[in-house]
Amino acid sequence: MGTDAQQERSLPLREPLITHSSSQCRECWGCVRFCPVRAIRVVDGHSEVIAEKCIACGLCVGECANHAHVVRDDTPDVIDLLRGQRPVVALLATEFTAALHPLTSAQVERSLELLGFHAVESTLLGEEIVAHEYERLHARSDALFILRSTCPVVTSFVRTYYPAFVPALAPVVPPYVAQARLIKELYKGDVAVVYVSPCYARKDEAISEEFDGAVDAAIDFLELKQLMDGVEELPARGRATTRSRQRPGLLKEVSITDGFPRQTLISRDMTDTEVHVVRGIESLGRLLRAMSSGETAPAIVDMLNCEGCIDGPAVSPGLSLFAKRNLEASANVSSGKTRVSTRALLGVLPTIDTTRSFTATPVLLPVPSPTRIDEILAEGGFASRKEVIDCGACGYATCIEHAIAIHQGSSTWEMCFPLQRRHLRDTRLSLEAVDTLDAVTGLWNVRAFGERLALEVARYARYKSPTSLVMIDIDDFSQVNASLGEAKGDVVLRELGERLAAQLRSTDMLSRHNGDRFAVLLPGIGKTAAFAVAEKLRDVVREEPIRITGEGYTHDVPLTISVGVTSAGPSREEPLLVLESAESALIEAMAAGRDQARLAPG
Repeated sequence: MGTDAQQERSLPLREPLITHSSSQCRECWGCVRFCPVRAIRVVDGHSEVIAEKCIACGLCVGECANHAHVVRDDTPDVIDLLRGQRPVVALLATEFTAALHPLTSAQVERSLELLGFHAVESTLLGEEIVAHEYERLHARSDALFILRSTCPVVTSFVRTYYPAFVPALAPVVPPYVAQARLIKELYKGDVAVVYVSPCYARKDEAISEEFDGAVDAAIDFLELKQLMDGVEELPARGRATTRSRQRPGLLKEVSITDGFPRQTLISRDMTDTEVHVVRGIESLGRLLRAMSSGETAPAIVDMLNCEGCIDGPAVSPGLSLFAKRNLEASANVSSGKTRVSTRALLGVLPTIDTTRSFTATPVLLPVPSPTRIDEILAEGGFASRKEVIDCGACGYATCIEHAIAIHQGSSTWEMCFPLQRRHLRDTRLSLEAVDTLDAVTGLWNVRAFGERLALEVARYARYKSPTSLVMIDIDDFSQVNASLGEAKGDVVLRELGERLAAQLRSTDMLSRHNGDRFAVLLPGIGKTAAFAVAEKLRDVVREEPIRITGEGYTHDVPLTISVGVTSAGPSREEPLLVLESAESALIEAMAAGRDQARLAPG
């Protein structure tokens, strides 16, 4: 994905293979957790590929439901070749039956003819050539252990993360390179080869300088489908040959998956510890770590990132692996062609150079000291290593691994979901702590009122400063909500609050207690003066209806209130006791017929 090392081995220099679209990102960070080599980090609220760590597996592309990770479009290179003067041969990976389903082989060839391709080939013979080379390599008695893979994702993983194993990588080209070289030997004239790949990583590998122009352009099967859908826009330059339909089919005898020699497996049973077949980067990492520590020492390791190339990311992503295998098997059975032995054919084909070499491209990252790791853990809220939770939600197996990644700039504590949940909880509690106003009326809320009541009652208890409490309930307010609706009922509450506040001093505290109930705290006022305030408020409410207006309507809402009054006293030196006394007086007023005021005894 655009690393310096990849650019060196993927000439000519071009745009990164996989890029990220910030506008499409929904900040789920699934790509961060899915990446097997942790090559994606979060920067400024969006994910970003860490170029030097990426092995171009493409898991981030398939994982992202919002298509925020985008594979580079290489179809313009193919279009340029088709519009040029050279004959262009389409070289399809053998998985094309499943990749281009429901098209038959004949329909695929016809579509490619209409696009302007001179001929269509598959990599089957290349797989047989490569498997034959592996047979010879495995048969050598003096050979050390061999890491066999034609998968660019796997070889990149070994070169980047396990460079000590690079000398063990089998020096054999991928099947498509052998096939491309064979095409250029057998076809007359200067032909161009367009390779169609089941994965994304091979698009860069195919045009690397290492293979010396064997492939002129490379696209994946998804891009080929796009070209075939727009076939009318690319009229053919002429009729393609029909040699691929006229010639007999090939009997695949030497190879199985991606050029692996069949004989190597046939000659060994399933318990043979000399041969390890490993699929997936995480499984391969475990095996290489075990080999590094001496836990196992296989003679041959067959490595692929996928369950065979038929499971590649560009092979009908919507189909299961089992469905794709069924399609491939069905096509092989129903081909109806005469089959020719490839072992016999290999003896008469031109000699093709199948050798390659590998260079280690290790990723060099700073290693934090134990003290620095502890400091980073502390920044994440862990006082010691005993407190770590190792939930894996950040994408790393342990909190210590995550701390190391943070030191290396590959992650941040933003990826720690438990930490972010704690921050969210603390923020919510902080907001609640400073929330002092009622959302409907704009008056003080119950929490703020309770704090002020406790303060005034404490002042009375110490200094005997008088303080009184008035509790107000709107009579039959449920009828207002029933007739006007709750939205207009809220307007009535807000208007009433403003009317009550206009009758009070600046030192008094009016709050909406709950529902249609209000409370008034009257510092410095005894119970007789407080009762007079209650009567004044009752008169103000009764004398004039609350008017609410809106677009096309005006409502006058007559109201009355019931009021309970109490004061702090020798038997009421606790806030709760004062509150209970006022509520008891209010209940008595309501029971007396409403539109009443009652004074608590004592």
